[in-house]
Amino acid sequence: MYDRLVALLVEEFGIDADCVRPPATVRDLEVGSLMLAEIAVIVSEETGVRFDDLDSGLSLDSTLEGLAAAFKAAVARGVETATA
Repeated sequence: MYDRLVALLVEEFGIDADCVRPPATVRDLEVGSLMLAEIAVIVSEETGVRFDDLDSGLSLDSTLEGLAAAFKAAVARGVETATA
């Protein structure tokens, strides 16, 4: 999931690849709340996980590593729900 976030940030949103590192925060990358919401929607569309299943703790102070973990956990919960 981290690699997908990096690709989105660099390819879709034009963030400098040299700045995209696991400990970088959303704020460090000058990503606003609207862009963060757009990323969440893209991940939701690609994975089939509903947007409201994503961790509500996501913020501009979230690290990329934290975002990847939150998205990955939401996908895992979605898979568990689908197979239960």
